[in-house]
Amino acid sequence: MAESVAYRSIVVASQCASWLFGQLLRIRYSISAHRPAELFESNSQHCLILAPNHKSYFDPWLLMVGLNFRDFRALVPVRTLGTQDPRGALQWFMPLIKILYWVGGVIELPPEARDDRSLPEKLRGLLVALKHGDVVMIFPEGEVHRKQDPPIGKFAPGVVYVYNRLGAPIVPIAIWMSKRSWPRRRYVVQFGRPVRIPEDLDQDDGAAWLRKQVLALYEQAKPREEK
Repeated sequence: MAESVAYRSIVVASQCASWLFGQLLRIRYSISAHRPAELFESNSQHCLILAPNHKSYFDPWLLMVGLNFRDFRALVPVRTLGTQDPRGALQWFMPLIKILYWVGGVIELPPEARDDRSLPEKLRGLLVALKHGDVVMIFPEGEVHRKQDPPIGKFAPGVVYVYNRLGAPIVPIAIWMSKRSWPRRRYVVQFGRPVRIPEDLDQDDGAAWLRKQVLALYEQAKPREEK
């Protein structure tokens, strides 16, 4: 079912408000974002797949807060793929999370208890959003990756499946976050140039190829003292 203009207006307004109030996260995080000069230069971006690694539950907000408002406004609405099965204490807040999902335009994964969790079913909402010209964001690791070695987890093939279906360019994104959390945790975002998966790779090999692109960006994102 096509989304109404009213609902899409709610999503855009919500995401703009989130960017504005999200600036408060700078009290806790020292955020910096770097991108190629030509990326996000047009006033409106369409049909892009944002593919960052996953370091924190706040990543969807921190990524956007790192952009200046002009670049951010060129992207919205950004449709993020979100789980309905959070781990730990977050599961008790799922009713509130679902409300935030709806207001923010999050595309929900089917529950883990559901029988049909094939890639076409899990990613159908992302494909619909891309067909409508939206920018979508998917974390290929599928969960927050806290290990330091390797710094980026294995990529699931879902992002490659979405790419193969519609051919939308993928923007690889690396996130580096400092171990030290006091007084402010350093959070660095390195955007890459849009890429296309080589045609001779299957979904699993394509996911591994994309992970290498993000790993290379991760090395760029690491501050000099960490290298």
